[in-house]
Amino acid sequence: MKQLLLCGVALCAFVATPAMAADSAEGVKLKLGGYFKGYVSYVSQDDSTTSVRSVDILRATEVYFDGSTKLDNGLTVGAHIEANADVGDGFSVDESYAFFSGDWGRINFGGKDGVAYMIQVAAPSADKDVDGVSQKIQPFNFAADGITVGETDYEQNISLKADKVTYLTPVMSGFQGGVSYTPEADDNSRGTAGNDNDDNDADPSSDVWDLAVRYQGDVGETKLTLGAGYTVAQVETGTAEDRQAWNLGAVVGFKGFNIGASYQNDDEGDDNDDVDYVAVGVDYTMGDYVLGASYYNKNDDVGTEIDTDRYTVGVNYKAGPGISFRGSVEYLEADVTGGNDFDGTAVLVGTSIDF
Repeated sequence: MKQLLLCGVALCAFVATPAMAADSAEGVKLKLGGYFKGYVSYVSQDDSTTSVRSVDILRATEVYFDGSTKLDNGLTVGAHIEANADVGDGFSVDESYAFFSGDWGRINFGGKDGVAYMIQVAAPSADKDVDGVSQKIQPFNFAADGITVGETDYEQNISLKADKVTYLTPVMSGFQGGVSYTPEADDNSRGTAGNDNDDNDADPSSDVWDLAVRYQGDVGETKLTLGAGYTVAQVETGTAEDRQAWNLGAVVGFKGFNIGASYQNDDEGDDNDDVDYVAVGVDYTMGDYVLGASYYNKNDDVGTEIDTDRYTVGVNYKAGPGISFRGSVEYLEADVTGGNDFDGTAVLVGTSIDF
């Protein structure tokens, strides 16, 4: 019955809305957007297995298409399609969903992140593309030192961009909440293949529920952002238990300064071990310049124990609407139980163009 919850929310939203007078509403308006992020990267790192270039170019590119219209009854209806578009990597769609919004909130239906990530509170960063909650640029080649560190960000996104139903409340007195349900976290769409197999061991998890809440408001001259998220998923591989993850975040802003921290725990479906993520950051805005620094720790006890620490400082310059130039320096070390340890330093200079 739980699986019917969000479908019921969606149905109630339409039932509570007067009959649609679509004939007099404006047609669907198409919007094109995306980003290009390109960096020159200098790296000095351990490379016991394979030699690594000192200087290289790193980039990430996405484009998206939004089509939406507002009906006469006030309901906004639309669709969003987003794709990775890097040269050599092909053109691959990674998000595709419909959305419905009004005074009652918003519903997303299709391939999109869950609410535990969508409204997760991130710590301030030196350069959010490099040391943010969801990394776009990662300069180190861990495989060249014979180790597998995994991700070095801290987004809580167990359900990935798999097909799901999400409901977000409207923002009320600074508060917003949400819930997502994902039948199968396999990141694949199912159009003509029929319903997926139950207990499909090829899928990492199923029946994924995300819950999250966020507050953003002012207390005198101080800006306060708080958030929490929880995810539970049925693990279908092996004999693992249900997977659970949760996060907390807080950021305080005052007179150009922001300071904050984020914590996440993910048990990976293992009763005995888990993965902990800690991010702490501070930034200061001076006109078009933002100076930032952050510390990141990931303690992974699942399988081979790996303890990763990263220190980053950087500066961003806003050259114009959607255009910024960025520079950062980071040091990362990873202690691997029973294996090769790793340490490396990276200097990155680049640009981010959002349109």
